[in-house]
Amino acid sequence: MQARDEGVNGGSADDRIKRELARELHDQVVQDLTAMLIDLENFKREPFDSQTTVLQVDSVQGGLRTMLGRLRGMLYGLRGEDSFEYDLAESLRIFAVQVTKRSGVRVLVRVSRDWPEPIRRTTAQHLQRIVHEAVNNARQHGGATSIRVTLRLIDNGYARVTIQDDGRGISPNDGSRPGMGMLGMRERATLLGGSLSVDSARGRGTTIRVVFPKAALSLGEVGLLMSEPGAVEPG
Repeated sequence: MQARDEGVNGGSADDRIKRELARELHDQVVQDLTAMLIDLENFKREPFDSQTTVLQVDSVQGGLRTMLGRLRGMLYGLRGEDSFEYDLAESLRIFAVQVTKRSGVRVLVRVSRDWPEPIRRTTAQHLQRIVHEAVNNARQHGGATSIRVTLRLIDNGYARVTIQDDGRGISPNDGSRPGMGMLGMRERATLLGGSLSVDSARGRGTTIRVVFPKAALSLGEVGLLMSEPGAVEPG
């Protein structure tokens, strides 16, 4: 019976913890460290004065503080603790500005007026990392010049996050395997009780949609969601 339960749930508890840690470290540490290294490398190549140096140090310090906060959030999650996140929309807008400043790619974040604040912290972390991964993929691999991120509530008690870019797009028949980033995004959507879809074609950009129950935004209703994983309506 135990073996059957482990198979249905996707492996042993240890395996699930390892997958979760791998996903979190990839999304919350590796991506940020890579961006910081790129910033520092670009800084070395450009003329700079004392004021520029101070600004760059401030930027690195800010990135480290953000990373420390995310690592603390990971620890809270592993301990089973939870709380509310009050500024997801603002955090995404700051991220958009940073991407535009760093790469020149225009990133626009739109949040519907009925989007609730605050929301459950772990839900905010999942959504934030999905957006970060999708934007970074569009910028680094898709050759996008413009990316639009939209957060909104939709019909029948669901919420939707959409990341749309004007990049090269991908073909479903190119034979390539999904990378760890894409797998991580799908896992995060599933953990929200939702699903992730990708609409893309060569030369037509890529649109990623995450649809999940609105209840995932609220504290105290997670047990209900986790009992029915993936049971969502089309976005």
